[in-house]
Amino acid sequence: MKIAIVGEKERAVAWEKHVRKLSVVKEVIITSSLSVESDCQAVLLIDDTTENLQRLLHSVKAGNHTYLISRLPHHTEQLENVHKASEEAGVFVQFSHWPSMSESINWIRHQVQKPDLIQIKKESVPRNYRVIDIEDFNRDWTDEIALAAKWMGGNIHRFEVKPVILDKMTLGLNITLRYENSALVSIQYLATTDKEKHQRLFSNRIVMADFDVITQKLRLHKVNDLKRIAIQEKVFDPSDTAEYSVVQFIRSIELDQPTLFATYDALVTSRIVGKIRSLMEIN
Repeated sequence: MKIAIVGEKERAVAWEKHVRKLSVVKEVIITSSLSVESDCQAVLLIDDTTENLQRLLHSVKAGNHTYLISRLPHHTEQLENVHKASEEAGVFVQFSHWPSMSESINWIRHQVQKPDLIQIKKESVPRNYRVIDIEDFNRDWTDEIALAAKWMGGNIHRFEVKPVILDKMTLGLNITLRYENSALVSIQYLATTDKEKHQRLFSNRIVMADFDVITQKLRLHKVNDLKRIAIQEKVFDPSDTAEYSVVQFIRSIELDQPTLFATYDALVTSRIVGKIRSLMEIN
């Protein structure tokens, strides 16, 4: 397999190290342009610009399986175009939504199948401890929405959104998504605190996973044969997430299976995010 890594050279070289470890990859080229890579089987597109979805669409229409490495885009109309084009071209697209690609989350998904509750609590320290960066703010809560959307889909019965606002400045956000099957997603996010906190809880009637994202420590709760709560503890190493994401992208191509975070996942996320943003404006 021949793979092109498209983007700024320093970042491309870092990703090249992951790609070259794969035995199926016979050639890797680094370039700043997609136009000359028509003979590649797959493309890693490193692009955080506002034009990244257009470049992704160009790559897809050229028949390239493409992994877009960027902040998760939320332009619904453009994502619809990419989704449609990828299906028509028969190619796979993967987005670098890191929460969905971590070893911890993929392990938890195998343990807690069909959760009826996802509860996320996140508190962030502003970079300069006073002014909240709006891009960081939006990325933090939309990343959590994307994680929930990947697991639960978009069949939401009711949205409940309440922002924390001081003199037109948004400091936090409380989101509740109630699904048609009675499952619930609850997200409480505060963008101004003196200590980072980040907890994700996933549960059904059989098992509960309580995960501390900052320490990467997991406590898995189950009822044992003695009718007592048994707790399994596990610690994860997030340092290999990027390499894992590349391996899974190539594996999806080889096995003809959906990627870890595909166009459909991004599209569902963008629709949910759009609805939440409209409700924030009303509030």
